[in-house]
Formats: sequence, C-alpha cells, structure tokens
Amino acid sequence: MRELKVAQKQMVEIAKAISFNVELLIMDEPTSALTGRETKILFDLIANLSGQGIAVVFISHRLKELIDVCHRVTVLRDGALVAVRGIKEVTAHDLATLMVGREVTETHASNFAGDSAAVMLEVRNVSDGLLKDVSFQVRRGEILGFSGLIGAGRTELMEVIFGIRKPRTGQVLIAGKPATIRSAMDAIRADLGFVTEDRKESGLVLCRDVHENSNYVIWQKTPGFFKGRKASMENTRRMIDRLAIRCKSPAQAVGNLSGGNQQKVALSKWLLSGAQVLVLDEPTRGVDVGARQELYQIIRELADEGVTIVIVSSDLPEILTICERVIVMHEGRVTGELNASELNEAKVMYYATDVQVAEKGA
Repeated sequence: MRELKVAQKQMVEIAKAISFNVELLIMDEPTSALTGRETKILFDLIANLSGQGIAVVFISHRLKELIDVCHRVTVLRDGALVAVRGIKEVTAHDLATLMVGREVTETHASNFAGDSAAVMLEVRNVSDGLLKDVSFQVRRGEILGFSGLIGAGRTELMEVIFGIRKPRTGQVLIAGKPATIRSAMDAIRADLGFVTEDRKESGLVLCRDVHENSNYVIWQKTPGFFKGRKASMENTRRMIDRLAIRCKSPAQAVGNLSGGNQQKVALSKWLLSGAQVLVLDEPTRGVDVGARQELYQIIRELADEGVTIVIVSSDLPEILTICERVIVMHEGRVTGELNASELNEAKVMYYATDVQVAEKGA
C-alpha cells in the first residue's frame, strides 16, 4: 500500500468501506484525491448503494459534487449548524455563501502579462520509466498549471525537478543555467520549494508546533544562522500574520489545526526559505471554500512579487481559476498546452484523455 499514490490509496479505502454489509456509509472527502473519471465511477456506485436502501453521508468541500450526488445538504460553519436545504433549493454559489458567511465571488485567471523572455525554470527532455521526453518552460512570476488524470505523471515530474526522483535522461535549468539537483537538499539550495500533495505524510511534522514547522526548511538551508529563538519566532509570527494562519499560538501542534491552516503552515516554510520557484501539488485538497480563496490570493500575491508558481491539480475549476497557462499530461507525456484565454474543462479533458491519439488510431 505504501507504494501507491494518494489517489490509488483513496480508491482502496473506498473499496474497503463498501465491502461490508453496511446500512450507513459515511464518506469524508472521498473525491479529494480523485480525478473526473474516478469520481464518476464513485458517484455511480453511490447511486447504486442508495438504490439498495443504504444511507450515505457524503462530506465534501467540492460544492458541485454535492449538487450532483446528494438529495439534501447540511451546512456547518465553525462547529455550528447554519442551514439544511433540499439540494434542488440551492446552487453551488448559495452553498459557498452559507459556508463562508459572506458573498463569494469567482474569478478566472488571465494570460500571463509578464516578461515572456524571463524563463525561470526549464525542463528539457526528461524521461524515465513513466515520463516520456517531457519539456516545458515557466517564466518569472508566472502561474503555470499541470492537469491530467491519475497516472499521468504530473507528481512524478515535480519529484524529478525537486531531486526526489532520478530520471534516465533530461536536464533542469534554473534562470537559464543547468542545475545539478540530485536530492531535495540540492533543490532547496537552488531556491526551489515543493508543497507536496499529502501534507500529513510528507509536508508537515504533525506532532511538532507551528514555529518548528515554519522554520524547518530555513534551518536546513542555513544551519546555525536562524536557530536563535527570537529570530525564528519573529519569522513565525510574520508568516502567521501574512498567511492568516488561525492558531492559538506559534506553540500549537500543527496536527490540531484545520486542513486549510495546515496547508498554510506547509507553505510558510518555503516562503521563509526564500524559494523563487514554488511547486504546489494539490494545494487546496481538503480545504474549505474560505481557506481556498485565501490560498488563491496568496498565490497571486507571490506571483506578483516575482515568485514562479507551478500548480499540480486534479480540480478543474481550480485550474481555470488560478492558472495563467496549463500543461496537460497523459501517461507520462505532454499532450497539450493552453493559455488562460483558451481554457475550458472540455479542452483540458480532451488532452487529458489524449483523444487525438484515439482518433488517429480509429
């Protein structure tokens, strides 16, 4: 099991849950790691279970899913009951407003307007057992998205860039210069940052406090320099204020924070490290609507400051909302590239399923 990706683990967990002769099935964020194809399989299964008289409690931050799969919806905010509605009485926008307690506005990214010649990160002809001759560029201050189905190779590509995965062939360039990145420590020294897809498994030390987690990378990068309690505590408080991390104090254990605040702590350690290229793998997985909007705002601010952002996401609305350009992958290959003005869900899925190859084969 430990060798499976997060999405594959999720499918096994779902299979385990439905294998029992249950009368009530509770699903807590069951689609958080799934792409559209796997989500549809799950929804068909839920409809089948419901038809057999099994009651299903479906918990999700993806509001369209609630509309698609549920008969009735209950909204909670800060531990209190806000509303109970029949699903035909509300829209996804209504639910978002109830959850946040204020009007929620949706935005869509525009095309990158910065210096197209200021290439900050370049990947050339990367191949291994999964990846097949992958090349791309991303400019300083650009927000580049990666989309695709489970198994497309997006996370594996990011692991190559960050030195976690060893490619057979290929090269990584930082600001036009070849970079030798054989380990995560090499990547950190090259001013790269990587917020991993599973914050609890590889992004945070849950039993340690906000202060230690926020300063962890900079302590590794500059040993001895920032270990003074006063300086590191000032860093922590600065990140708490900047990212609006809701915690009792810097001494609170990260494991006791909400998912959104955990994600902000995971981000804070890379901001303190001075990362100039920041890879965010599934940055809002399991994060509520309000925290999601806050994270999007932080990402845009970082890009405005010149930080290069690469986002891997299985959430198509997220890709449309935040990314100025999107690269789509299928089975280890780049199959499409779209600017924000060209983006829609149909085009992304066209490339994600590699329809053009199927059409040629036909």
